[in-house]
Amino acid sequence: MSDIKNAYDQILEFMSNDSEKTLLLSGIADKEKHQALLKALNSQGELKGLVNLIHTTKDGIQNFFRWAELYNVSVPNKYGQGMKLSNLTIFFDNLTTKRNTGKYDDYVFDFMIVWPIQSVTENENEIQMLKEMAERQQTKKIIYLTIKEPWYNPKSLEPIVDRVIQLDCENDDPKEYQRILAAYEDDMKRYGYL
Repeated sequence: MSDIKNAYDQILEFMSNDSEKTLLLSGIADKEKHQALLKALNSQGELKGLVNLIHTTKDGIQNFFRWAELYNVSVPNKYGQGMKLSNLTIFFDNLTTKRNTGKYDDYVFDFMIVWPIQSVTENENEIQMLKEMAERQQTKKIIYLTIKEPWYNPKSLEPIVDRVIQLDCENDDPKEYQRILAAYEDDMKRYGYL
């Protein structure tokens, strides 16, 4: 079975599982992760969701769709404005993990995507804040979405989530998988980590 299809099916299982609220979607296949997630969410019908951007610049909304290689999407001009993407209504905001905020605690979204998660993987206090936020949230499903693996390792988030799905595309695109691992190894050697 295709790695992408397997991840997509697992996302659908997560969405329909009433006992699971949080998901870490990780792996080195960045474009495929974003596309599989958006496709799975869209397949669920008319959903309303929030993308919480962590430590991003003002073009974070556009960058989210660039990682999915969706270049022709018309994005909102500012945070808080909704946009349609097929069946989805998506809102964007900037999430600070420097202090505890209950900004959306009383909102009931169908899903929340916390992105890009790599900026908090080395900070225990920020991970704890994400855990506490998820516990307070009325939102049905919270998805922590990674980019830039293996340079950033999201393993530190695994203890705070109900499910982990890893999408590397090792079987779908073995040459690209090997290219990324070789580039990572070269960087680690260059900077004296290996």
